[in-house]
Parts: sequence; C-alpha cells; structure tokens
Amino acid sequence: MSVPVFLRHAFADHEREEAVVKESALDWTIVESPHLKDGPRTGTYRHGSPSTDTGIQGKISRADVADFMLKQLTGDTYLHWTPGVSD
Repeated sequence: MSVPVFLRHAFADHEREEAVVKESALDWTIVESPHLKDGPRTGTYRHGSPSTDTGIQGKISRADVADFMLKQLTGDTYLHWTPGVSD
C-alpha cells in the first residue's frame, strides 16, 4: 500500500499501535472501515473481510460501525482478528 508522504508518520504510528494490541494478552478486535459518513444505523453492511480486502471501499455510517462494534462485545466471531466493515 502506498502511503502519501504527509501521512507516513501517522501510518507508522498506527501500525505500531496495532502491533502492541495484537501482541498483548488482551481479548481484542480491531475494526477497519472505509470513509465514515453521518447517517442512521441501517444494520445492512458487509463485515468479516480482512482489512486488506480491496472490496472494502466506499463509505459507511458511523452508526453502522458502532452497531458492528457493539455486537462484538457479546460475541467472539472476530476475536483476535481485524475485520473490515463497509456498506
């Protein structure tokens, strides 16, 4: 993945932060999403694709990302994984 020069340091920080979480003894799920938009929760979204999936594109409402994340609190489907969500 090509990172613009002005985002290089921020992207590197993000990678280090993810590594710390993944190497910990915590139960974790890191949710990756495309561009966020304002809008209602629809409950209709794609999820489960690896964050590297090029099909994860477009926009998704913050409410739908929140819906997905809240569901992860009571399930272990994506435990120790980084699923992508998109509309």
